[in-house]
Amino acid sequence: MKTEGKTRLGEVFVGLRDPRQVKKVEHDLVEMLVVAVCAVLVGADDFVEIEEWTNEKVGWLRQYLKLGNGIPSHDTFGRVFAALDAEAFAAAFRRWVKGLLPALDRDEVVAIDGKTSRRPGKLDGTPLHLVSAFAAGAGLVLGQRSTAEKSNEKTAIPELLATLALEGCIVTIDAMGTQPNIAKAIRDRGANYILSVKDNQPTLADSVQDFSVAFESAPDKTPQQFDEVIEKDHGRLEVRRCYAFDQIDC
Repeated sequence: MKTEGKTRLGEVFVGLRDPRQVKKVEHDLVEMLVVAVCAVLVGADDFVEIEEWTNEKVGWLRQYLKLGNGIPSHDTFGRVFAALDAEAFAAAFRRWVKGLLPALDRDEVVAIDGKTSRRPGKLDGTPLHLVSAFAAGAGLVLGQRSTAEKSNEKTAIPELLATLALEGCIVTIDAMGTQPNIAKAIRDRGANYILSVKDNQPTLADSVQDFSVAFESAPDKTPQQFDEVIEKDHGRLEVRRCYAFDQIDC
């Protein structure tokens, strides 16, 4: 699993601590992680599908892996990943991805977004909240952070940003991320930002609304850059207008 000049997937996992008791280890940790990543990359959504894919591709996999004790069951995959240091695994995976791709282009748009999903196997139905960074031009998820509650995104976002190389990029976040510490974290990474303003920041929202009213009444008083896109699709005409200001004094 190596292309010339690229890092082997298994190499980045070698230093991870195996959480299992030594006497109970049947399957090599690195091989399990490589198999799981490959399965997910081709569409496996859970541990059952990872096991099924591994059984289907065992001949191909053995060209690169020993798999001395056969294929781990989906329960084994589940137990190992539940006990594994998630942060260390994520960091190792990012190192592998970074070795495959060139640095992000300047002005690359990186969207920070939070999603909530149900966790398989959780009887209490406790949802999983994930904050992810998606590079739109590259079509790649750059990193993720999990949070216990959706409200914790405010602390998870700066932690995620601290792990990313964003110099020259444009980071976009919805209104949840419109916070002074998040704006500072983006600037600390050498990036620019586009943040949404809604009622969760009432003072800022009122100021923006006041400026908008004043600008519309006398647009020539405020220096600006303007762009407009008109699209006609599905029987609708959509007009998108964007104004950019260096300062907002009217």
